[in-house]
Amino acid sequence: MLRGSETHRLCGPTGKLLASITAAGFAFVALVVPLAHGQVVAPPAEEAAIDTTEEENAAFAAARVLDEQGRTGDAISAYRRAIKRFPLAKPAAEAQYRVAELLESTGNMSRAFNAYQALVTNYPDTPNFERAVSAQVNIANRFLEGKPQTVLGISFGSTATRAQEMYRAILGSAPFSKYAPVAQFNLGLASEKDSKPFEAIAAYQAVMDTYPNSDVVDDAMYQIGYVYMRIGFAEQSQDLSAIISAKNTFEDFLIEFPNSEKAPQARENLTQIANKESGDIFRIAKFYEFSRDLRAAVIYYNDVIRRQPDTEDAKIAKMRIEELRSEHGDEALRTGPERAETGEKLATRRRLQAQVETSALADFSGPPTRDIVPDELPSDLRPRMRTSVDDIRPLPAVEPELPTE
Repeated sequence: MLRGSETHRLCGPTGKLLASITAAGFAFVALVVPLAHGQVVAPPAEEAAIDTTEEENAAFAAARVLDEQGRTGDAISAYRRAIKRFPLAKPAAEAQYRVAELLESTGNMSRAFNAYQALVTNYPDTPNFERAVSAQVNIANRFLEGKPQTVLGISFGSTATRAQEMYRAILGSAPFSKYAPVAQFNLGLASEKDSKPFEAIAAYQAVMDTYPNSDVVDDAMYQIGYVYMRIGFAEQSQDLSAIISAKNTFEDFLIEFPNSEKAPQARENLTQIANKESGDIFRIAKFYEFSRDLRAAVIYYNDVIRRQPDTEDAKIAKMRIEELRSEHGDEALRTGPERAETGEKLATRRRLQAQVETSALADFSGPPTRDIVPDELPSDLRPRMRTSVDDIRPLPAVEPELPTE
C-alpha cells in the first residue's frame, strides 16, 4: 500500500490511472460486504419475472417428462408439487386435469373424482370443464352401479352413499352443466338404492322443477309414481296416501307423456294399484262377514265387483253374496235400516257409517272423518265454549218464574 507521500509524488497519467483503480476497488468492496452479512440484493424486476416464469415452466416440464416416460406415480407427485408451488401459472389447470386422468387410469376412482372436482372448483374457466364434469358423472355412475374400484390391484367395494356425495358435488359446482339433469336424476336413483325413498322423490321433483325441458323429466315423473307405489305396497306401510299419490302421478304421467316408452308400464302399474285397492276392500268385506255384519259385508263385496269386475276377487265376491243370500235370505242382507229412523238419530247413524266406509278405502283423500257431518244433522247453533280467562264475564241473574196454578 502506498504511503501518502508516495501517492503524492505519483502524478501524470500513471497517477490518475492508479486513483481510478483504487476507487473501483472500494466500490466493489462496498458491494460485497453486505452480502457477507446475509443481506440479499434483489435483481431488477424484469430479471425476476423472467427467472420465475422459467422456474414455473421447468417445474411443469419436469412433470411432463415423467408422464411421457410412463412413471405415473412420480408424474402425479411432480404435477401436484408444481401446482401447489405455482397455482396461478398457465399450465396449472392442464396439469390438474392430467392428474385426474392419471388417477382414473390407476383405478382410484374416488381420488380421481376429487381431482376433477378440484379442477372445476379452482379453474372454472378451463377448456376441460365439461369433460371433467362428464368424467365425474361416469365415476359416480360406477359407484351407483356398485362396480368396484381397484387400487394397486386390490378391489374395493363402493356404496350408493358415496355416489350421492358425488352427485351433490357435481350439482354444487356445475348446476347448469349439460350433464346436470342426469346427475340430478341419478341422485334420486342413488337415494332409492340407499333406502331413502322420500329423498329420492325430492331429487326427482328437483329434475322437474329445475330442468323442465331436459330429456329425463318424463323419467323423473315416472320414478316419483314408482317410489310412491313401492311405499304403498310395502307390507309394513299403513299409509294409504302413498297409493293415492302413486295413482295420481301415473295418471298425470300418461296425460303429459302418452308416447313415452314407459307409458305401457305406467298403465300396468295403475292396474296393480286398482287390484290392491280391490284387495283391501275384499279384506274389509271378509272382516264384516266374520263379525256377522252381513249387510256391511255385502256392501263391500259389491264394491269389489264394481271396481274390478274381471278380477278373481270379484268372482269370489259374487259367490259369497249368493251363498249368504241362500243361507240368510234377502231380508237379512237388505242394506236399508231395520226400522224407520228420523231426525238426529238417523243422521248420526249415517255419519258413523260414512266414517267407517271412507276411512277404509285406499282412494280416500278427503277431510278427516271426524269432520264429516251429514246434511241431515242440524247445525249446532249453541255458543262455543270460552277458551280464555279474559273472556269470562259474570252472567246476569235470572229470577225463576213463579209457579202458576
